[in-house]
Amino acid sequence: MKSSVPTYALYGEHGKNLVPESLHCESIPQRSRLYDWEIKLHRHDLFVQILYIRSGTAAIQFEDRRFEAHGPCALFVPALHAHGFHFSEDIDGAVITIVTQQMESLLTRHADLLVPFQAPSFIPFETEEAAYRPFSQAVELLLAEYAESHPWRLSLLESLLGTVLVLMARKISTLAHYEPGRRSSRGVMHLHRFKALLNRSFREQRDISYYAQRLGITPTQLNRICRDELGLSALGVINDRLLTEARRDLAYSSLSVKEIALTLGFSDPSYFSRFFTKHAGTSPSEFRTMVRDQFDRERISPPTGA
Repeated sequence: MKSSVPTYALYGEHGKNLVPESLHCESIPQRSRLYDWEIKLHRHDLFVQILYIRSGTAAIQFEDRRFEAHGPCALFVPALHAHGFHFSEDIDGAVITIVTQQMESLLTRHADLLVPFQAPSFIPFETEEAAYRPFSQAVELLLAEYAESHPWRLSLLESLLGTVLVLMARKISTLAHYEPGRRSSRGVMHLHRFKALLNRSFREQRDISYYAQRLGITPTQLNRICRDELGLSALGVINDRLLTEARRDLAYSSLSVKEIALTLGFSDPSYFSRFFTKHAGTSPSEFRTMVRDQFDRERISPPTGA
């Protein structure tokens, strides 16, 4: 399944969103009407998505599972999970796309909160149920704030997103009869700890053995967990983290390629250039030029400082 399903940034934009923001919101009709209301089976490598359906109907496919949903409801789609939709033309709702690392950083202080988000979820609501009103209000506030440019906008967006995720986790846990505080599978817990360690140490260029030792498992076990849960080797996860940070630095900082290489733990800038070119398909300098051209086309001014 994973090898045959296309991977996109946002649906239909493979390779266009060079440096995804941490959060993106749009209405469901805004994109789906471009594709005759059908979003074919695909997956995202860096993003998770929340679909909030106020009203209307959607035929949904999660991997090999197919079902129909009616608003009001919500859907959660983890990274690397294949999904597709066919919406009714009267669909009313929104898609919230979040960089996986942003979501994990919001919830990392409470490991239990990550457990409900390990698999795709369908979250039906009744309009009169107690859980629906605070969830819908939080989502609507998030969407409204995203569309504005008020002072302290990013801080409020982060707070509202955290609220939405917690309310979703509560509902998912209720539907799954999940008990907060109960340990998830050992592999999932190791993966969460691995990602937390990686976020702290990726600039130090640690090898797989370093992380496996601190998790109390073997490198072979760590590789197996990463492949089972993410479809990547442990080294692939490490390289993805480095590549993501490199893209951000090239796009949003004024650091030279050499300086970026050093901050990411590459003592040899030429090796960093080879690493980036291999995994990104273009050199660091070419990538930075493409991103700046994109900023110019969209009339976005990237930060001038590091």
